[in-house]
Amino acid sequence: MIEYNRNYVGDSDILVKKFIKNGIKFDLILTDPPYNLNKDFGNNSDCLSLDEFLKICKKRIKMYKEILNDYGSLVWFGIHKYIGYIQVIMYETGLYYRTMNIWYYENGFSRNKTSPLGQYEPFLTFSKSNKKWTYNVDDVRIPYKSTERLKTPVYYRNKNGEKCEWVPNPKGAMRGDVWEYPTLSGKAFAKEKTSHPTQKPEALITELIKAYCPKNADGKYEGTILDPFHGSGTLGVCCEKLNKQGHKIKWIGIELEKKWSDICEDRIKQVRGE
Repeated sequence: MIEYNRNYVGDSDILVKKFIKNGIKFDLILTDPPYNLNKDFGNNSDCLSLDEFLKICKKRIKMYKEILNDYGSLVWFGIHKYIGYIQVIMYETGLYYRTMNIWYYENGFSRNKTSPLGQYEPFLTFSKSNKKWTYNVDDVRIPYKSTERLKTPVYYRNKNGEKCEWVPNPKGAMRGDVWEYPTLSGKAFAKEKTSHPTQKPEALITELIKAYCPKNADGKYEGTILDPFHGSGTLGVCCEKLNKQGHKIKWIGIELEKKWSDICEDRIKQVRGE
């Protein structure tokens, strides 16, 4: 029996096969799998040959397609070195391209002085359907960069050739494909940061949930979300915080290493006040 709103300790490949067997599906798979950059997660999952890495990614993407609802989406964080391969695999698997996004940060650092400083990580969004998918455009609008230019009327021609005045949306500008959030470095993020080497900011993951999670008739997020590489539990933490605001998200996280799962459990309990 699968329970929602909890973290599972185990091999996500094995558990996803059980999901397939039992017909369990998700509206959104939002995940940050190993980038194959030789980071130490407590196992060798990030230290594969290129052929092994791509073979495993292809196997997983095929399985994820099977557990997506008809109008579900897959959001996959990667690294510029390999993201092109992953994008091709998603096409070959029969998923539909929605966008390539960039997580941009200015507070990154590098010990490598033979190439430019890395300041971004890409993430792909593909949907199972080419006709319908979730993107809550108004939920993730951002402030206009300048209010001065809004004081002068801007005109455009509509599809009928009629002259119309453009009126700024009171909720802000549409978000672009560059998502700017700082990394969890420095004293400002000391309370949020764990020892996990690739932890993503809660602000970024929350915004992605708001963008791609289905909503009910009352405007509340009410979808099912899976993170097969849950790490220190950021997805679960963000879902729990949203649920405390009245949303009804059902989430599942899967993490291979007990070390990270223990951190995840502590974070979830803190949010729940347990």
